Amino acid sequence: MLRWSLALAALGCRPDAEHPPSGAGDDHRPPSGVPPSPWTVRLDGIGPILYGMDASDARAALGDTLGDPTPADGCLWLVPAGVPPGLRFMVESGKIARVDVDSAGLRTQAGDEVGMSESDLRARYPRAEVRPHKYDTAGRYVIVPDSTEPTRRLVFETDGQRVVRYRAGVVPSVDYVEGCS
Repeated sequence: MLRWSLALAALGCRPDAEHPPSGAGDDHRPPSGVPPSPWTVRLDGIGPILYGMDASDARAALGDTLGDPTPADGCLWLVPAGVPPGLRFMVESGKIARVDVDSAGLRTQAGDEVGMSESDLRARYPRAEVRPHKYDTAGRYVIVPDSTEPTRRLVFETDGQRVVRYRAGVVPSVDYVEGCS
């Protein structure tokens, strides 16, 4: 863990307050009193990683903990050493395409996380697109576009009551329901 902290410090990573918001489509501020994490999910990336970044550059930015980002023409999942549980990166055609989160505690810049109520999420993003879930008849996808960059978005999956997982990244990868399959 110390090695990971030193790698982030060496990269000049700062709390998300240093990252300007990427326009979540609605004006929602993070909860007060919640310290930002270097692993806060933003609409443009997470930590030192930006969506669309070449996987080899991401590997270098993470202090070589990303693992082998090959093949260059396919799709694969990578979980860097030292990241919080429940976080993984999709690499597609050699680039970081999205990040998936399936555990509570990893928040978006606005404070959204796994386990929060769907009604709270929808209240935060009243203009979000809501679609039926592909596999869970009670569930939904709550899609929050980036108001400044139409190729980026957040996609929250719910069971009809609570957020069960979410992902952020670039179109079309962020919209894949089955991930790399």
